[in-house]
Amino acid sequence: MNILIAGGTGLIGSSLVPYLSAEHKITVVSRKHAHVKEAFEQPVKSCTWDTLSAVDANQFDAVINLAGYNIAAKRWSNKTKQLIIDSRVNTNSMLINWIIQSKAKPHFYCANAVGIYGAQSTDDPTVYDEDSPINFDKPKDFLNKVGALWQQSLQPAIDYGMPVTTTRFGVVLKHGEGFLGKMAPVYKLGLGSIIGSGKQVLSWVDIDDVLLGYTFLLKNPNLTGAFNFTSPNPITQAEFSNTFAKVLKRTIVLKTPAFIIRLLFGEMGEYLINSGQAVKPKRLLEAGFTFKYPDIEKSLQREYGDEGPDAKGTTWS
Repeated sequence: MNILIAGGTGLIGSSLVPYLSAEHKITVVSRKHAHVKEAFEQPVKSCTWDTLSAVDANQFDAVINLAGYNIAAKRWSNKTKQLIIDSRVNTNSMLINWIIQSKAKPHFYCANAVGIYGAQSTDDPTVYDEDSPINFDKPKDFLNKVGALWQQSLQPAIDYGMPVTTTRFGVVLKHGEGFLGKMAPVYKLGLGSIIGSGKQVLSWVDIDDVLLGYTFLLKNPNLTGAFNFTSPNPITQAEFSNTFAKVLKRTIVLKTPAFIIRLLFGEMGEYLINSGQAVKPKRLLEAGFTFKYPDIEKSLQREYGDEGPDAKGTTWS
C-alpha cells in the first residue's frame, strides 16, 4: 500500500512509520523536511504542509492523521487549549480538503483519544466502549470537547463518501517517551506514589499493540467508524504505581494528595492525573484482534524489566 502519514514524528508516528515501511510505501507530512530526516534512521519520503497541495492524493491507498499538539506539554492556558484543538481540527480539514480537491478516496484514519468519553469520577462504575454516548453539544470537560471537535471535523470526509476510521487512544506505553518517559525517572529514584485515592482508572495500551492494531485495520479496510485502542484490562492509578515499582524493584511508600496535582498542574493535572476513564476495546475484540500485551505487568516488564537497581552499569541513588 501507499500510505501518507501526518504527525509521523510524534510518539506514535515515530514507531509506526518505520514499522509500516517494512511492507508499505510511506510518505510523511511535516512542517519541514528536516524534521522527518532527523526523526528516522532510514530514508523516508516526505512533503511539507505548504507543498501538500502539489501532491496527487490519488496515489495513496490510505491517509493516517496523527497530528496534534501534546496535551501534556504544559499547563492549559486559553492559548494552549486553542492550540490543542486547532492542531487536530485544522490538520484534519487540510487533509480532507486536499483529498476532495484531488477527487480521491483513500481510507482516512484519524487519531482521537479516550478523553472523548469525558472524565470519570472514582465512584463511577461505567465502562465505556465505542457504543457509549458522547456529549457533542455540551461536553463535560475540555478533553471531551477536544475529542468531540476532532471527531466532528471528519464529517466532510464522511459526507464525501470517504471510508473513515477513528482510533481512540488510551495512554500509550512506550519506553522513554510520553507517559512512561515522564514517570520512569521518578520511579527509578523510589519516588513513585499513589496519587489522590489511587482509584482513578488508567486506560492504557502498549505501543506494540498500537502498531499491530494499525496493521489489523489496514488489512481489514471494511472496518470503519470508531475503535478504542486500549488494553482490554484498564487499571487504577494505584495498580499502575505498584506494578511499575515492582518491575523496577522499588516499593511505593509515598502518597500525593490530589490538591497538590491541582496546584502544580492546574486543570491539566485534574483531568490527566486526578481523573480517568475506564475504556474497553469492544470493536477491536469483536473484529478478531488479539492483543499481544493485554497485561500491564507484562507490558512494563518488556519496556523496563532490565532497568531495576541491579541493572548492569546502572546506579540508583
